[in-house]
Amino acid sequence: MEFRINRRDFLKGFAMVQTIVERRTTIPILSNTLIQTDQNNITLTATDLETAIRTHFPATVTLQGQASVSARKLFEILRELPDSEVHFTKKDNNWVTLTCEKSIFNIAGMNPEDFPPLPAFTEEDFHPFPTRQLGEMIEKTVFATSTEESRYNLNGVFFKAIDIDDQPTIRMAATDGHRLSLIDRTGLRFSNLDRGVIIPKKGLLEIKRLIADAAPREGEQEDLVHLSLSENSLVAKKNGIIVLTRLIEGEFPDYESVIPTENDKRIRLSREGFTACLKRISTMASERGEGLVFQIRKGSMAVSSSSQDFGDAKEEIDIDYGGEDLVVSFNGRYLLDAMAVMGTEEVSFELKDSMTACLLQPVGEIGHLCLVMPMKL
Repeated sequence: MEFRINRRDFLKGFAMVQTIVERRTTIPILSNTLIQTDQNNITLTATDLETAIRTHFPATVTLQGQASVSARKLFEILRELPDSEVHFTKKDNNWVTLTCEKSIFNIAGMNPEDFPPLPAFTEEDFHPFPTRQLGEMIEKTVFATSTEESRYNLNGVFFKAIDIDDQPTIRMAATDGHRLSLIDRTGLRFSNLDRGVIIPKKGLLEIKRLIADAAPREGEQEDLVHLSLSENSLVAKKNGIIVLTRLIEGEFPDYESVIPTENDKRIRLSREGFTACLKRISTMASERGEGLVFQIRKGSMAVSSSSQDFGDAKEEIDIDYGGEDLVVSFNGRYLLDAMAVMGTEEVSFELKDSMTACLLQPVGEIGHLCLVMPMKL
């Protein structure tokens, strides 16, 4: 195996696979990147057995073959090399030699035949999906996934095709048992999604990274990412880069049953002002997980926190509310996370009492809601 490649392209490729590569693993090959060649390109593949990424770059290939080397070490080397052509050669013992101008590196490798194969897919399996909507839907749900390994079916985002008012709609929903974020986008179609699938958080973040710069410029048509769904995996493809993630097995909870329908106390307030208030008051919140207290009355809301170690804080903000007085407690971080993904100037709070979940929605935006469970006062 032998090829020459522009150092910038080679470095860009290894930068892409860094987030996938397992640095601490009981399977040594997962710390490596698989390098393969064809006539005019090299292909880089990395996987942790749950998520994988594959990308390719143009190269001058002298001798075709494949190699498996440490992703982290090769990335560190490429980052320090001069901006020149890199000459890559594989030896008979799976070691490789990297030459750039006067620098020569001999790097230990592993047998590429031991690298885990990726699930098969065909070009016919892919469906186009607008990158802007997909990126938005991931951003507005993935934060609410659970981090508890024992609740594996909550470690991802539920992805399902539904109909709303006879319009095809794609829904994403995520919950950790204490909060929920749900977003619907109508006019989008996707086959094989009638029952819904659970996409793991890590895989979705890689897909979001793949399409992060995909927003169309002025005058251009909507850019697309292509998605393929099989029985146990989701594949996203864009600009020659492929991200594959295995689906989470199990049933997603009945999230619709916990969305309150009788919350009659409606509050409107400034998202920016409320976020700033939450950040200030949260600095004095107890690290033991005690919530912030919200004293709600006509025209105003007092937000307070206390800690035996640090003291207490209280701030009052103006709100649009004319109902009965109410005192309720919420986890401040959960509210801040919800505020961070709402892009409107005003936010609507819907409450019933101190024991019922709070429903948060961006004023003027349809199809997105967050739910936060209250804490004991």
